[in-house]
Amino acid sequence: MKRVCTHCERVSVDGNAWCQNRDCPSGTLTTIFDYGENLGDIQIVRLLRIFRMSAIYEAKRGKETVLLKVAHDGCQDQLKQEALTLAQLADKQHPMLPVLLPAYQYAEGKQRPYGKTVFQDQTKYYVVFEHAKGEFLRDLLIRNPQPWYQHAAWLTVSLADAIAFLHVRGGRLHLNINPDHVLVRTDSQGIPRPLLLDLGMVCEPTAVNQTWIKEYALPAYTPPELLDGAKTATVAADVYGLGLLLYEMLAGQPAFKFKLEKPDEVRQAVRTSNPPPLNRSDLAQDITGIVYQAIDRNPTRRQPDIRTFAKQLRVKFGEVPPERRGREVDRRAVAIGVFGVLAIVALVLLAAALNGAV
Repeated sequence: MKRVCTHCERVSVDGNAWCQNRDCPSGTLTTIFDYGENLGDIQIVRLLRIFRMSAIYEAKRGKETVLLKVAHDGCQDQLKQEALTLAQLADKQHPMLPVLLPAYQYAEGKQRPYGKTVFQDQTKYYVVFEHAKGEFLRDLLIRNPQPWYQHAAWLTVSLADAIAFLHVRGGRLHLNINPDHVLVRTDSQGIPRPLLLDLGMVCEPTAVNQTWIKEYALPAYTPPELLDGAKTATVAADVYGLGLLLYEMLAGQPAFKFKLEKPDEVRQAVRTSNPPPLNRSDLAQDITGIVYQAIDRNPTRRQPDIRTFAKQLRVKFGEVPPERRGREVDRRAVAIGVFGVLAIVALVLLAAALNGAV
């Protein structure tokens, strides 16, 4: 176990952290588990990502590999809200949202969607997801800041479908969409398939928690109307978040610099500045217009909802190709194999018939 500052990412083994950035609240550290440590009946395999309000691990529960998300101290209410939202949506599971598993493996009766257990005199709240492979979008963009624009658009459209599902079926907003929250798997055709592993500030439009926004949201990815203290939001806030994501993939850099920047300066830039021009000669002007509309500082000038934004991208980039499942490929291979065997048998019978005729 070690202690980590979720803001400056400084690691401390003994629990003491001193940061050169005076704006970093590094006095508040969170517990991060190491390989082999146990949380109840779940054993940690490796840390995958530290979010502002939780950390996610690959873990083992019995013989099953799972994803384990553990809330940081004081952030259990947000994790509960996320778990309850996913449980509400589980009757029609969306492929771009994580699959929620029972918190307790052997508990009988109806379970709440999150678990809690005591670790070294501290109560830890967690959720368990079905295991998924992939690489976080943030890491992919470090290696390749400008992916092929077709893939960037398809990835955005896929996430838009998941966010629209969250809006329509769950009545909730995300409010802080960013590359840290997206796990990306590349399929056999080379097409990126995203999974939204964190629901951000998930809340109803009229119940924006400004404490969460101020303390835990990444300012560079927070809609400007929320940075101004709004306690209500519209779906245009998530249009903005997806627009920023697409802008970053097309521009090769975030719309607003935030690494090593003071949070208040980032907030001021989001409120008052425009991102640098895309400068992509390979993109039509109307495509850049779609992006700039989505990230307009004024929410009333953005696309009215996620589906409108996604439809505009589909018109320009086409539908995301359906994934070829392994089972379908296997059936085709079996059919070819059977045809081949039958052909061989037919040739053998023909040869025998000819020999008999002679």
